[in-house]
Amino acid sequence: MRASQWLYLVGFLLFFLFPAHLCETCAAKQQASLAPLMSTVIKSKQPFPTVAPRILIALRLARQQDRDAETTFLNEIKQRIQQRHETLTSGQLALIILALTAACQTQIVADYNLVENLEQKFQKEVDNIDTHGHPLTNYYQVGLDVLALCLLNGTYSTSKIAELFSQKQRTYYFGGQFSVDTGALAVLALTCVNRRNPDKKNESNISWLVKKILDEKKTDGTIGNIYSTGEAMQALFVSSEYYRKDSWDCDQTLQTVLSQIPQGRFRLPIAAAQVLPALEGKTYLDITRVSCRSSPGHLNISTPKPVKPTSQPKENISVTYRVVDSINDNINDSTSISVPKGSVFLKVMEAAQAKNHTMFRFTTESSEWGAYITSVGGIQASNKNRTYWQLLSNNRPLSQGAESFVVSNGDKLEVRLSQY
Repeated sequence: MRASQWLYLVGFLLFFLFPAHLCETCAAKQQASLAPLMSTVIKSKQPFPTVAPRILIALRLARQQDRDAETTFLNEIKQRIQQRHETLTSGQLALIILALTAACQTQIVADYNLVENLEQKFQKEVDNIDTHGHPLTNYYQVGLDVLALCLLNGTYSTSKIAELFSQKQRTYYFGGQFSVDTGALAVLALTCVNRRNPDKKNESNISWLVKKILDEKKTDGTIGNIYSTGEAMQALFVSSEYYRKDSWDCDQTLQTVLSQIPQGRFRLPIAAAQVLPALEGKTYLDITRVSCRSSPGHLNISTPKPVKPTSQPKENISVTYRVVDSINDNINDSTSISVPKGSVFLKVMEAAQAKNHTMFRFTTESSEWGAYITSVGGIQASNKNRTYWQLLSNNRPLSQGAESFVVSNGDKLEVRLSQY
């Protein structure tokens, strides 16, 4: 056995000795309630390579297993490693390492030196933060890096981690709004690091983050939005010592999320895969504890067919749509738009474009979360300049995509060129 392989094995066994959770989690009691999500991920045919690791992790953390589906997504990941693992971003590589670990494929991780590769990519992220004040990618990916390096016994500086995720950093804000997803991922990563090497600064960071996450809790129990709630639940599962028991009603959050499954809120494979672990009462810290026993070949999952709504006359609603270039201050165009009730943000953009193509033309590209706005009015978003087209409703940034957010009558909608 090579020295590197021995180190991975030692790290894997050491972390296995730590308890996964320091609190009692809540999980869906009826597996049937999760059947639509399982069906969505198992039958996923999305062409986006970033989805496969998420799905494989979700399948491996689920109580019901499907060996055929796991093999399919594992093969996709193996193929990507063989073809182009050097071109992956740090977060993409971290997700692949986590997925391979969950699938009991640590030998592949060692054979391709994936942890060493991630260490190098992570260092480049850190160097860019030190030089330019921001990572090459984003802090969510940096959180994935730290989590994977911690679970696989990679090399990192505990004091540097505390500095990267300190309260002083603008780490957790996107478009001026606290990012629950980024904060939750940071809690998982910092918890892993702190269990290996306790550090007062990291404990302080976790405590602050948990408070910020709970500050985003809505009256119905969702945290941030329905899509960020799953990762927020994971963070709260492992950090119960940092908040009072009456600060969060886990069962309320669980029931609210479960109630949204029949409504189709998690119809995208990435959304289903991201929420499944929490509904199973698991977190990404459980990845190193997954049983490697053989699972059933295929699950026979029957999901009820959606009931077709009765035909009714379409009711139209009116909204205001506006395009703003907040960086160069050279665009500020608005118009009133009428669309059918139940329309999503993208439909409003399409209606505005049809009304005035020169002023409101836009382009999109496909992503795992649906259409992503790449340009509006001829102005292109730029990764180099760290600009993007932000979606807002009634002056509040949206955490849902253009194809997911359903507009309401009287909404003041806006696409704003912003910087991150």
